[in-house]
Amino acid sequence: MFVIELFIQDNDGSDVRMDMFKDESVSITQTIQDVRDIGSVFTDFTRTFSLPASKTNNKVFKHYYNSDVVSSSNNLLSDFDARKRRSARIELNHTPYKKGKIRLDGVNMRDGKPYTYRVTFFGETINLISLMADDKLSSLDLSSFDTTYTATQLKSKLVNAVSDLIVPLITHTRRLVYDSGSTTYDGIVDNLGKQPSSGTDNKGLLLTELKYALRVHKIVEAIQTKYDLTFSDDFFNTTNTPYYNLFMWLHRKSGDVGSDSQVSEPFIKQIKTFQTGTFNAGSGYDSSIVSNGTTLTVEGDDNLNFQIQVVPSDNSITYKIDAFLDGTLEYSTSGTGTQTLDMVGLFSPSVVGEGDYTFNVSTTSSSPLSVSGTITMTVEGGISLPETTYSLTFSSTSISANPPFNMSTEIPEMKNIDFLTGLFKMFNLTAFVEDNGTIKIQTLDSFYAAGVDYDITDYIDINESQIDSALPYKEVDFRYQGRDSFFSITHEKIFGLEWGTDEFLTVDPDGSVYKVEAPFEHHKFQRLLDLNDTSGDTSTKIQWGWSANENQEPYIGRPLLFYPIRVTSGETIYFRESTGSSGQNTSYIVPSNSVELNNTSQSINFSAEFNEYEVAPPKVSTNGLFKTYYNKYISDVFDAKNRLTKVTAFLPPEVLLNFTLADRFIINQKSYKINSITTDMYNGKSEIELLNDFDA
Repeated sequence: MFVIELFIQDNDGSDVRMDMFKDESVSITQTIQDVRDIGSVFTDFTRTFSLPASKTNNKVFKHYYNSDVVSSSNNLLSDFDARKRRSARIELNHTPYKKGKIRLDGVNMRDGKPYTYRVTFFGETINLISLMADDKLSSLDLSSFDTTYTATQLKSKLVNAVSDLIVPLITHTRRLVYDSGSTTYDGIVDNLGKQPSSGTDNKGLLLTELKYALRVHKIVEAIQTKYDLTFSDDFFNTTNTPYYNLFMWLHRKSGDVGSDSQVSEPFIKQIKTFQTGTFNAGSGYDSSIVSNGTTLTVEGDDNLNFQIQVVPSDNSITYKIDAFLDGTLEYSTSGTGTQTLDMVGLFSPSVVGEGDYTFNVSTTSSSPLSVSGTITMTVEGGISLPETTYSLTFSSTSISANPPFNMSTEIPEMKNIDFLTGLFKMFNLTAFVEDNGTIKIQTLDSFYAAGVDYDITDYIDINESQIDSALPYKEVDFRYQGRDSFFSITHEKIFGLEWGTDEFLTVDPDGSVYKVEAPFEHHKFQRLLDLNDTSGDTSTKIQWGWSANENQEPYIGRPLLFYPIRVTSGETIYFRESTGSSGQNTSYIVPSNSVELNNTSQSINFSAEFNEYEVAPPKVSTNGLFKTYYNKYISDVFDAKNRLTKVTAFLPPEVLLNFTLADRFIINQKSYKINSITTDMYNGKSEIELLNDFDA
């Protein structure tokens, strides 16, 4: 029999030992990657159990069952917020066992009195999902990479060495060809091999066709900073080139970087001169507004609205005010002279949403313009609380004639948790929290390689066991969700196969299909031939991407990941601006699905595919994501000799307190990997699912 203790963090930050039912059977299920849910990530364990409505527990849960109970500290109704999870830990025999979060699910009543609190304990790693909630990439602080969107800067980031912020040869609208001859092209086709004489003669690369791209590692670092997390460097490190060389194309909208409704490119300036500070309306209010000088972070449920008043230096210039919530445009107004933008809710009472607010001022005028003004926040706490206001001033915000490219407004619209989950699915990663709070992230193969052996033969209940087939699937599909760009969809139509998708097939005709889908776009790129060669087999060193749909129209798709490769001593590419010729260069950054431009390097295709760059003769890139990161685990699971063995064991404390899911259990000299283990913490009885260990 084990002594089980549950501690929950109270409002004052102290850990309170909770009362538990003496006969309560508390069990915890642990699994790092269940064979029946291959694509799951960020999972360790969860468990729902009951706590008595004792004096101690009532105090921690603030008599949640009684909505009329008033907190003496702030004269509010019961201030235990069941929507938020509290830090918690479980101790076994007075020894720390598991850390995590507790969620209050509800209260059971008997004869009008509380009897039990129903709570769910979450393992620490899964808390990433609730921690990040619906926050998007635009909420991350990537402002150090803000730059200008000018011809000079675009060319510099295209032709120079690969850095954290680059410009790859991917066009958002126009199709590229290379023709060293005299052929004239029209429509949406541009010839890179000829020098333009004007801004519209279809010669050269139109620089406004390009967009920036950011190293994925910098996004991962920004996520750690925002949520005060520490990821291990087992996989997320600068020497792991299949990860570190990966970039995200900053393609938030189809077509041009500028506004859809504006013919001329707007000059935009994000207001970054707020007064800093924290605003709390006072006793009884439930709102908090924090200004860091760039962003206003709003939390709480009070009736709240903003008003921004902008005073321009020139009353004759038309300008526009935009207000963004978590990077999405929510409010806008335009005109001349002093303008006021009211940010209020659509319904009564008027409430703006929680999140991060940023503000832009833009104009299409090339004349100098500076703005100053005030942001006023009004809080109404309801019938019994008065209205209160708080004001922040800003000044001397100059709108430059060099249009900026701001990360917060140009990074693709994607949730932070979906971004991380996508990386986990691509590289088959696992995550768990170490004792020092670091989230250890590594490939599944590396995770299992670190395991040790525990011989549990003497603790097995020999009276009963069960042996099943390992998987109920006839097929496992690995693919990207975004597969509709022009070259990707054309590949599918020609070959009848999705580009970059892999399938693992079994001999079971009756099983189901399991899908592992990464939430990213996956382009097929094209290496250009010199069309002046009538034989059609003279390859250039130019590879490019085209963000167009099958109708050759601008296409946004999902966030695109790729590898940038800098080509040197290649064919001359000519550049053009709206005014005409803009130089030339023989070095440029091309996009690739492989770490290097050859068929032997690691690629981000799930499958073995013909390398887009190796066209004469065509060669297959065999090192896809499936082969490198999934093949060993999946092949073992689907091996005809593999079984899912279920046994019952009464494990001693020295095993329960020390084993990890990477370890092997030895039974009668035979080695097994742990698929899942459910332990009754009251008596130490464990129901264990085991997979044959083919590594042994």
